[in-house]
Amino acid sequence: MEYASLIAIGIYIIVFVAIMIIIPSAIIFNFKIGRKYREKLAQRLNSLRIHKMLAALGIDSAEYLHKEQVHEINSHLSRCASCDNTEKCDEELEAGKVEVGNISYCNNEESLQKILTEKERGN
Repeated sequence: MEYASLIAIGIYIIVFVAIMIIIPSAIIFNFKIGRKYREKLAQRLNSLRIHKMLAALGIDSAEYLHKEQVHEINSHLSRCASCDNTEKCDEELEAGKVEVGNISYCNNEESLQKILTEKERGN
């Protein structure tokens, strides 16, 4: 073999080994960052009324955070945080009168109904 071939094979081996180390490291890093991000979402969720609404409707918060897309969760949280119907929401939650067909006061009514429909279908 020529030196050029040996050098090319050596470079190929170095690149291959580097890729085999970098890719798993990147996957693990992204997994950890994603988990931390979801934990922060969970903290935000628990600081708003929406976590009580989810529980009242029989939606598990952990499952919600796992199944829903992050941009949807952020939209739900933003709508909840900017809600003007907090008194009505608190009254209904306190009284235990929360039903999916009777939450027109909730800014997330449509989204919550969709989540429950998908849950009933087993998706």
